[in-house]
Amino acid sequence: MSQSTAAKIEGLQAGIEVKREGFTNIINIEARNSNAKAAQKLAETVAKTYQAFHQEEQSKRTSEAIKYIGERKEEEEKNLKEAEDAFNHFSRINQIVSIQTQSENLLNNAQQIQNDIRKVVSERQELEDILKRLVKFPANPFESANNFYSTKSSMEYQQANNTLVELMVQRNTLLHEYTPKHPDVVAHTRKIIETANKMIILMRLQIETLHKKELDLNAELANNETQTRNLMDKKMEFERLKRNVDLHSDMINLLERKNQEAQIQKAEKEKAPEVTIVKEALESGAPVNPPRTVTTGFLGMIIGLVLGMVAAFIAETFDTSLGAIEDVEENIGAPVLGVVPETDPDEAREEMRSKYSEPIRSSPFLHSIHLITHFSPKSMMAESFRALRTNIQFKDTEKQIKTIAITSTSPQEGKTVISINLAITMAQAGLKTLLIGSDMRKPMLAKMFGVEEAPGLTDILLGNYPWRDTVKSITDVIMGKMTLEEVMLTPGLDNLHVITGGTIPPNPAELIESKHLTEFIAEAKNEYDLILFDSPPIVSTADAVILGAKVDGVLLVYRVGAVSKNLLKRSSSQLTQVNSHIMGVVLNGMKPEFSPDFQDAKYYKYYYSYGEEAKGRRLRVGEEDKGGRLRSVAKTLPFSQKGLKKIFTAKTLSILWAKLKQNIWIGILIAVVLLAIGLAGQSGIFNLFQFLGFSQ
Repeated sequence: MSQSTAAKIEGLQAGIEVKREGFTNIINIEARNSNAKAAQKLAETVAKTYQAFHQEEQSKRTSEAIKYIGERKEEEEKNLKEAEDAFNHFSRINQIVSIQTQSENLLNNAQQIQNDIRKVVSERQELEDILKRLVKFPANPFESANNFYSTKSSMEYQQANNTLVELMVQRNTLLHEYTPKHPDVVAHTRKIIETANKMIILMRLQIETLHKKELDLNAELANNETQTRNLMDKKMEFERLKRNVDLHSDMINLLERKNQEAQIQKAEKEKAPEVTIVKEALESGAPVNPPRTVTTGFLGMIIGLVLGMVAAFIAETFDTSLGAIEDVEENIGAPVLGVVPETDPDEAREEMRSKYSEPIRSSPFLHSIHLITHFSPKSMMAESFRALRTNIQFKDTEKQIKTIAITSTSPQEGKTVISINLAITMAQAGLKTLLIGSDMRKPMLAKMFGVEEAPGLTDILLGNYPWRDTVKSITDVIMGKMTLEEVMLTPGLDNLHVITGGTIPPNPAELIESKHLTEFIAEAKNEYDLILFDSPPIVSTADAVILGAKVDGVLLVYRVGAVSKNLLKRSSSQLTQVNSHIMGVVLNGMKPEFSPDFQDAKYYKYYYSYGEEAKGRRLRVGEEDKGGRLRSVAKTLPFSQKGLKKIFTAKTLSILWAKLKQNIWIGILIAVVLLAIGLAGQSGIFNLFQFLGFSQ
């Protein structure tokens, strides 16, 4: 199918709408076209085509059903023949005439054998009882109370028993006249004993015969049970084969009925089709939806505005980070002392390389912005650190803060960059500054200044070195990886001393909590104007919280958008719990889109000169407003007409959005507008063709 043909088909499909009339089986076909006659013809063609298609599909399904039934019938007839052959073969091989009769015969035979066994056992037990008394008789032949007669005994035994009785009677008669030792009495006694012994032999032979008969009967009973089990197995197989024959026979009968029903149904559908055209299509006398360009455009504008507001509202709701200075100060209860703008590392490196010639241009230290206040002191980022220095110097002057720990909530927020550049700006201001790498888990100062890692703070706390032997001055920096030309680019680096982290210990928290650190801080405060600690993040370790209780103040670095406000608040709470003095917050990575406080930064390039008057009035870096809060460096924008217009636009939009967020009627407005759109769509005022500006 060509693309042009497909496009025409899609166009025709777009102009057809099919609806069901209520809960009936009637469907209404509506066709729309720029030509009324063509719309009528299109509706008629669709109806007739559907009627023919439905009838063809029904006939096709019925024919397929008849074909399937025929195939299944042939298969079942084949299965029935196989089942009948198996049934007949089994009956012929096992000569099964009447399984029920055979079962009854075996059962009767088993009962007869069991009766015989009980009878034999009874006789044997009776004879064994007599044998026990008979065996004892020869030892006391004058006992006349014994009776050894039994109806179950053999004829020989009974004859011997009669002889025994006669001899005992004769002996008893002689005993009336003679003593037991008389020769006639003794002779009769001897004959009595001999007869008794003979009876014992005969009785044992008869008992043995009965025992053998009992064994034979048990064997016969076991054989009968075996035959019964075999017969039951044959009966089960016989029943299974018979059921298989009946199953296939019933299936053939069912398929035959279904085949006849399908034939009848096919004949009925050919004579009376299911789909009939109730009403022919009528030609419309007037257009149903003339184009409404103005209404459509206005409605589209409202929809776009509402969807944009919803998207902005959702994005703001799920954004738990802080951006504005007021938000940060309100959340943690500490002032913002400095704002460090977001700087593109590539642009910063290119700017620094463009200012210097070889070999400084190829220095590896220019590839990092960790020392930007030294290599690019006129940059906007360097000026923000000088503003931070000014606010720290004028913050709590009566407390004489000399030790400051610089930390952050989580890693990668820029605390090390803040520590290094703040230390450099303090040294450039003439303050003798000591920068200590107290992040002993991931020490970074040695790499940034190009000096050796050990010895460092770990060695001091372990007592391996005196702390003065671990201090690295400008001489160590020059002896390291940084050249003399790089060190002398900006004056003031000679006032900066560094103590690196040293060897990574297994227990940094215990070392920071030890008394060695307290003693070291007390001694170092006597020799330096300011001591800065580059501390680890708060949520990662307990080191920063422990150190915060030992120093005069803590600076909390917050990279805008990096962590949620709840996590930032929890970090400040941990410091407050150990009575740490939170001097303030340093906002790092501030971008114009994050906060209305920094909207002016994208229109501003800081102008720095020696001996020249600045054009236009500028606010001083670090100048405080009427409320006493520090404003960001971006507030130094000249008050020209163009700049004021830009400030007004950005601030107005930011304030408007903040106000809109706080009012619940926005949700009501969105609901009402969406409801209006739905009602308009149902009433035909708004649909896809109208929105696209098509005339139908």
